[in-house]
Amino acid sequence: MRIIFIFTFLLFYSYASNLESLLKQYEDSSKNSLETLNEKMGHVVVYTQEELQHMQYNNLSDVLRELPTYNLNVNKFGLNTISLAGSKTDVIGFFRLYINDHEVSSVYNESPSLGWLEMPVSIIDHIEVYYGEGSFTLGNATGVQFIRVYTKNAKKENGNEVELIQSSKSSNQQSFTHSGLLENAWSYLLHFTNKNSFSQKEYNNEDISNDSKQQYFFLNLNNDSNSIDLGYTKLQKDTYTGYTRDFISDDGNLKSDNLFIHTNSYFLNDKSLKLSLSYDLSNIEYKEFNNDQRLFIVPLFDFANFIGTTPKYFSEKIKLQKMNAYLSKEFKLKDHNFFTAINIKNKKYKTINRKTINFFNVSNDVDKFYDFDEETIYSLMLKDDYEITHKLHFITNYKIDKYQRSGSVLEDSLEHMYRFGAIYLPTENLGFKSFFTKSYIPPTFYNIDYAKKSDIDIKTQQYKYFNLEGVYSQGNSRFSIDYFKVYIDNFVYYSPIGFINIEDKVKTYGYIFDYEYELNKNHKIKLNYFLTRLNQDINNSNEGGYIKYMGKTEKFDYFTSLIYKNDYKYKDVSVDESFNLNLGFTYNYNKNLSFSIEGRNLLDKPTNSLVNNGLNNQNIALEDYDRSVVFALRWLF
Repeated sequence: MRIIFIFTFLLFYSYASNLESLLKQYEDSSKNSLETLNEKMGHVVVYTQEELQHMQYNNLSDVLRELPTYNLNVNKFGLNTISLAGSKTDVIGFFRLYINDHEVSSVYNESPSLGWLEMPVSIIDHIEVYYGEGSFTLGNATGVQFIRVYTKNAKKENGNEVELIQSSKSSNQQSFTHSGLLENAWSYLLHFTNKNSFSQKEYNNEDISNDSKQQYFFLNLNNDSNSIDLGYTKLQKDTYTGYTRDFISDDGNLKSDNLFIHTNSYFLNDKSLKLSLSYDLSNIEYKEFNNDQRLFIVPLFDFANFIGTTPKYFSEKIKLQKMNAYLSKEFKLKDHNFFTAINIKNKKYKTINRKTINFFNVSNDVDKFYDFDEETIYSLMLKDDYEITHKLHFITNYKIDKYQRSGSVLEDSLEHMYRFGAIYLPTENLGFKSFFTKSYIPPTFYNIDYAKKSDIDIKTQQYKYFNLEGVYSQGNSRFSIDYFKVYIDNFVYYSPIGFINIEDKVKTYGYIFDYEYELNKNHKIKLNYFLTRLNQDINNSNEGGYIKYMGKTEKFDYFTSLIYKNDYKYKDVSVDESFNLNLGFTYNYNKNLSFSIEGRNLLDKPTNSLVNNGLNNQNIALEDYDRSVVFALRWLF
C-alpha cells in the first residue's frame, strides 16, 4: 500500500500555488464563502460544508481521523484523543481547538477530548486546520497545530434542520438546528444534539465497556458588529480501562459538563478594533472501583506503602474556570499591514472532594494533590505583513507572555514566541510559503498532579517549527508538498510512574503530499500521503494517507475513501497496519430531504491504541473503532 501512495505522488511531483487562486478554488467548491481562511498562518487544510456533508462525517473526530501527521486514538478513559504522528499519549496539549473565535480545550489538561472533540458536523459550516501557527492572531493559547471550527450562520441557513443517525452497532444521534432573522438586524442560531454510543472491547475473555451519552447545546446571536456564542456539552460514560492494574474495572463512570460564553465586538468604521470576552466553566466527576487488582494513581502511590496506596476505590470532583479578555487592532502604514493585541487570561482549578478506599477498607479524604491551582497569563502580540512586491510578502510575529502562578510547585515565568515567514508567487500557478516558528507549551494542572513524585517541577516545553510548502495548480489539478522539521526541548512524556521531561532533544521531520483532481464539476479525487521520522522510539503510526473519491448525479451523492496508517512495534506489542475503507450513498428525494447509508471500516482493519497499566508497565493494543453500517436522514424545513 505504501508503494502505491508514493508512486501516485511521484507521478504528479512539482511545487506550490497562487494563494489568491487557491482561496478562490475553496470558495468555488462550496456555497459558503470561507472568508476566515488565512493562508499567511502556515500550511492549511480546509473542509467545506459541501465536503463535510458529501463524505457523511457525523462528528468532528471523523474528520480528524484522516488528517495528515495526526493520529486519532482512544485513551485509557475511552475518549478520542489526537497525537502527533509516531507518538501516542492519553492527554496532549499540542493541539488547540477553536469554535469560531473561542478556544475550548480543557483548563485542566489543555485537551479538547472531554468536551468538543465529538461535536456534531450538523452544526459546522467549515473547518480550517493550520500547521505550525504559533497562536499570534488567535489569542494567547499556545500550541503547534490549530483546528478552527466555524459554526453555521443564521443569515445563510434561516430555517430548521433535523438530522437522525442510527448505527448497526446501536449507536445513535439526533440533532436539531433552528435559525432565523430578527427585526433589529440581529440573527440567531440554536442547535441541540443528543448522542448515544455503545462500544465493547474484549481482553482476556472479558468485556471492556466504553458506552457513553452526550448532549450538545449551542446558541449564536450576531449582527454586523457583535457576536455572542453560548456552548454547553454534557458527558456521562464508562471508565474504559481507567486506572486499573489489570485493564478491567469492576465499576466506574466519568461525568462532565462544560459551559462557555464568548462575545466579539467590533469598533470603528472599518471594524479594525476588536474586543473579545469569554468565560468557561467545567465540572468533572470520576469514580472507579477494582477490588482484586486495585488502582494505580500516580499522586497517591508510595513504594514504601504499596498496599495502602494502591486503592480499590477512587473518586474525585473538580471545578475548572477560565476567564479571558482580548483586545486587538489592525492598521496599515504604506506597504505594512500591522496587527497588535493584548490578552489577559485567568485559570482556576478547585478540588471539591477526593476520596479513596484502600485494601483494608479504610476511607481517606485526599483533598488537592498540590497547591498549584491558579494561573494568570498576560500577553502582548505584534504582527507585520510587509508587501515587498505584489508577488512577495514577508511576515513577522512576536509575542510575550507573563505567567503568574499560585503555590510552591511552579515559579512565575516569562515566555517569548516569534515567527518569520515569506510567501512568494513567481507565476499565476506556482507559489511557495516558508515559516520558522519558536513556540512553547507550559505545564498544565494535570501535568503537575500526575508528575513523577520525585521530580514534580515540570519544565516548559520549547518548540522550534520550520516548514516549506510549495503548491502547483493547473487546470483541474492541484498538487502540494509541505516539508516540516520540529525540535522540542523539555518534551513532557507520561512514563509508567508519571509525567517527566525527556532530557534529550526530540527531533522530527516529515513530508505531506496532497493531490486533487476534478474530473468535472460533479466528480473529484483527493490523494494524500505523509511520513514522519523521529529520533525517539515510536509508539504509534508515523506514515499514512488516504484516497477519496466524491461524485454526484441529479439525485445521488456517493463517495468512497480508504485511510491508511502503517504498522509499528512498541516494546513487546506489535500493531498491524490499518486500512479504513468507507463507502456511502445519499439519495436526495428533493432539495430539503435526503437519506444516507454508509459502510464504515468495511475491511475490519482499524487503527489500534496502546494502553499501559502504569506500575506493571504492561502494554496492550485495543481497536479504536468497529465495523458498522450507518443510516441517516436529513430534513430541512
